[in-house]
Order: sequence, then structure tokens, then C-alpha cells
Amino acid sequence: MKNFALVSLLLIFSNLSFAGLQISPIQLYLDEKMNQRSVTVVMESKDIKTEKIFEMSAVKWTQDENGIDQYENVGDDLIINPKNFVILPGKKQIVRIGFTQPIRAMNLTDEQTYRITFKEVAPVVKASTMNFLFNISLPLFLGKQDSVNIKITTQYSNNHLSLNIKNNALSHIQILKITILDNHGKKVVENNDMKYLLKGSNWVFNLGQINLSDLRRYKAIIETDKMKNGIPLEYQLGG
Repeated sequence: MKNFALVSLLLIFSNLSFAGLQISPIQLYLDEKMNQRSVTVVMESKDIKTEKIFEMSAVKWTQDENGIDQYENVGDDLIINPKNFVILPGKKQIVRIGFTQPIRAMNLTDEQTYRITFKEVAPVVKASTMNFLFNISLPLFLGKQDSVNIKITTQYSNNHLSLNIKNNALSHIQILKITILDNHGKKVVENNDMKYLLKGSNWVFNLGQINLSDLRRYKAIIETDKMKNGIPLEYQLGG
């Protein structure tokens, strides 16, 4: 019996090195200022021992108001080249993702979002062999990036703390980490969910059971993918 385990990765860093494969970049941006209609992704095989076969695909990516991901098929205006490839040990593969018309011709009023997937095809293997197959998903952000505009609501009941964060901007924001500090700057708890919030969506970040005597003595430090000069957002819990 041939056994395959699927490892799915929703990429959230500047590049990825995993199981002998490196992909860069892993956040893709296209806007009208760039005067181009395509972006390039490079996959490099550094430590793999045998060739790997990948199939490329794309979906339109949205979220409902509760931050749940929704996917739809895309039309012929989004082009991936190549759509299938074989990568050999120690080699590189360039993949181009683009559109049939320039971005400025689309007259976008808000950001459009897609997911670009590298799906490994199962090889022919001997019986009883366990193989790991990789399903690697990259976000593609199309259009102008709006200024950060989020609303944060503290929810604290029965010593359970959570933050509801709503994205009111016309483009995405990615919450990388939330750290709760007391009034002496000491870390109380942190959350590392690393969640994308697309336009208009919100998400409840669970901080767990914490005994807080007075919310006004605590603040949340929120790291995002849109920090200016590496400076995170600050939010007073009792504010």
C-alpha cells in the first residue's frame, strides 16, 4: 500500500525553506504604480534527493465578516506559467503569475485577493513507502494598499480574555502576534495565530484564561505585516 501525507502550508513569512525547498517571495503584490501585469516566484531545491512534480492553480480569495476564508474559481484573465513543472535536485524553477491586462486598466476601487497554490503530485513509489506531499499556498494582493484601519474590542468574562479585531481598511492586514503587557511592561500572555484579515472581516483572538484585576493596567502590542519602521500597534485594554 502506498501512503502519502499531505502537508499544507499557508505562507506568512518573507520566504520559506522547508524540507529542502525554498520559495521566494511568499507574499505577492501587484498594483498600478508598478507598471506591470505579472509577478515572479522562484522555487529552489537545495536538499532534496529526487525530483518533485508540481501543479499550479489559483483561486479568488475572500472572507466573510467573521474572517472565514472563502474560495472561488478564477477566470481566464489570471495566467500562470508554467502550470506544471518538474524540479530537480539543486535546480531552480521560475513561475510567473499575471493578468491579461495591466492593473491600472482594471479600475480597482479596493484590493482583490487570490491564493496561488503549488501542489506536489504523488510520485510512483514502492509499496509501504511513506511520502510527504506539499501543498503550498501563496497570497496574491492586487491593487492599492490602504492605510491601516482596524477596530479593536476587548472581551473579558470569567477571567477569559479575547480581542475582536475588525479590518475597516480597503486592503488586507496580517496580525502576526499579539502580546499583553502589564503597566510595568512585563509580558502576561501572547497569541501567535498569524491571521490574515481581508477587507471588512474580523476575527476573535483568544488569549486564554488570565486573572486581570483592572483592564486599564494592561495594553496589547499588536505586530502586523504593515508596521512602519518595525513599530507595532498599541491598544489599551480598558480604553
